[in-house]
This record gives sequence, structure tokens and C-alpha cells, in this order.
Amino acid sequence: MTAPSEELRPFLAERIATHRYPLAFREPVSEWQAELRSIWQAGLPPSGISGFQMLDNRGNSRHLLFQYASGDIGEAMLMLPDAQGPHPAILLMHDHGGVFDIGWRKMISGEAGEAHVAKHYDRQFLANDLVKQGYAILVCDAIGWGSRLADGYAEQQALAAQAMQAGWSLAGLVAADDLAAFDWLSWQPEIDPARIGTLGHSFGGFRAWQLAALEQRVRACAAVSWAGTRSGMLAPGMTLLKGQSAFYTLHPHLAAIADYPDMAALAADRPLFMRSGSEDRHFPAVSARDFFCRLEDAGRAFGKRPDNAVVPGGHSFSKENQTAAMAFLRSHLSLHQG
Repeated sequence: MTAPSEELRPFLAERIATHRYPLAFREPVSEWQAELRSIWQAGLPPSGISGFQMLDNRGNSRHLLFQYASGDIGEAMLMLPDAQGPHPAILLMHDHGGVFDIGWRKMISGEAGEAHVAKHYDRQFLANDLVKQGYAILVCDAIGWGSRLADGYAEQQALAAQAMQAGWSLAGLVAADDLAAFDWLSWQPEIDPARIGTLGHSFGGFRAWQLAALEQRVRACAAVSWAGTRSGMLAPGMTLLKGQSAFYTLHPHLAAIADYPDMAALAADRPLFMRSGSEDRHFPAVSARDFFCRLEDAGRAFGKRPDNAVVPGGHSFSKENQTAAMAFLRSHLSLHQG
């Protein structure tokens, strides 16, 4: 018998294969959107920032400590451009990357993330590049990283089990915290709340489109290296079979009622940019294309056209794709559109 981490047990494979996903994308779109979003939100832990502390204020960079509605605390960094506000803003999501001791520090130069960005981002620090372009940037430690460390895959799986004992999920905690961070950012006097977008790669890409799906006020979303259907990501040897960090993207109350592209399609009524690598070992190209096709179906129903593509490369955020993502965000965030 194969190990559970290698291949789905036959009885589970049969159940998943026969899912009809009652809340898969359908028309009328406004009714479907409201129903799925409300069910998703109802299954999340409480969301909000009950307090924050300024750990350091270095001109345009503010090192923060948030206390979340769940009771947990975590660090964040707000970076502002030199120009007079209110500024367009991006909630920048850090990735997983198998590096747990840093979270927001992966995105900002001079914060010990050099080896990480060399491997995953073509040596580019996204936060610094975006601030130079005139955006305010907020990047927060997700639970399990940096100031909220759960060091390693086994520790993150244990954290997921503990969250379930509390009646929550690890994916739900991340979603609730990102919603809280967005809301906090939207209330800052330096920020134009009508021009806030999301951007992320890998787990950060999932967080970016998840937030856009859950929060209608997200103006535009760019998400890279997280696109696939549930069945496509449950093939033998795939990451979702193994538990561990897979719990960060598993919402138990949605698993039998909506597939991943249905969840992402909640954001298809607004500008949406997504890329997946043709050689990405985590997200097979055929599964990513299926994901994108279903997003495009939703986009047409909303009168929109998502900017999605499978591009050459593996599981990384190349400079070329960064340039395309930033051009996309600039076209939708830099000029106020009512």
C-alpha cells in the first residue's frame, strides 16, 4: 500500500472525483458571488486589528506590531514613498519558499533576505521597487513566519492541528489576518483607500487572490505561481497530499462546495493578473490552464477579461513577470478611477 503522502486512497479519490461543487461559478453572477463569499467569510476566525504598536519609525518606513482579533500578534512593515499622499497602496504578500525565520523581511532589501530573493525573485526586492514607483507598501508576517515563527513543515502541520482544535483552520487564520491588514491599511491617512491592490508569489500569490476574492474593495490583484484545480493538484506526489504547509490553503468548509478556481473567480469582477510557470512542479501546466479557463468564463460574465497566462519557467517570479505585473498594477492603481 502506498503512503498517504504519495497517492490518494481510492475511497477518497472516488469522493473527490465525484464532487459536483454546488457553489461552482454560475449565473446569475451577483447571486452566486454573494452566496459563496458569505459562506467563506462565515467560516473564518474573527478578523480585525485590535491594537498596534510602533516598534520603529525611520522616516518613511514604519516597523509595526499588530495584535489580531484572534489574539495573536505579529510584525509588519509599512513603507511610504517620498511624494505627498494620499498614495496608491499594495498589500504585498510574502511567499512560503521553505524559509520560515523571515516573513516581511523577504520583501525588503537589507533585511536578511538576499539569498531568498536571489533564488525566487531574480534578486529583486519587490517592496523597494514598488515604493520607488510611488506605492505605499504594507507587508506582514503571516502566522508561521518571522515574528510568528513555526519553524519547519512539521511545526506548521502541528500549528494547523492546534488551530483545528480551536475550531478554526490555518488557512482561515491567514485569510482573517490579511483581511484585517487590508482594513487597517485602508484607514491610514497617507493611503487612498480606492487604490489598494494586492501582489504576491507562490503562497503569497494564493494570499493575494484570496484577499481579492474575500474583499470587494481590493482594486486590482496580481498573483503569480499559485493556480490549479483541486483534482489537478492531488495527482500522485503532489504537495496537497502531504499535509504540512498545504494546510495554509485548505478551507475545510469549502472543500466539497467550491474548487480553487471558483474561489478565485470571486475576484474576476475586477482587474486580475495571474501567471504560472510551464515547468512549475507544484502547479502542473494543464491544471493551471484549467484554472485560468474557468476564471475567464467568470470574467466574461462580469464583463471583464482576466490577464492570465502559463509562461515559460518554473516556480519563481522572474524579472520579466515582475515587470508585467507592475505594469498591470500601474494601469489600474496609479490613476484614480472612480
